[in-house]
Amino acid sequence: MLDDYQDLIDELLGTPSLVRTLFVNTEGGPSEQTVIAVSALHERDKTVLGRLQRLTRESSPPWFKVLPSVDEAIAAAPVPADRDAFLNEFDPARGDIVSLLMNLSLKDWERGATDDVEGEITLAEEVEHHVEFEEAIRARI
Repeated sequence: MLDDYQDLIDELLGTPSLVRTLFVNTEGGPSEQTVIAVSALHERDKTVLGRLQRLTRESSPPWFKVLPSVDEAIAAAPVPADRDAFLNEFDPARGDIVSLLMNLSLKDWERGATDDVEGEITLAEEVEHHVEFEEAIRARI
């Protein structure tokens, strides 16, 4: 079980270097579609971090609204005016999620919430859904 959680963390650790490589090594910079897709992932990171913090801090299970699909998230993502500043925000936001996850006990991974789609959901499932969202974004970029 612990290996499954470590695999989720490892998935989340790989994306910042991919994003940085795209932003730095792509001639002329990444396309606007790529920047918007990464922006959607960054927005999702911030939302998921808040949800994970609530899961670990609240004594009763929180209620979560359904998160937007990949297409909805991309359509709503802000277009960063300053790509360098945006890139410098991406790593720390992801680092906050990873740091929180690395400090969880096994019991914390099983903490529950209620959401509009699945009903009962554990912290581990919330992270797994975020990794799946990220994989869909990575496939687009």
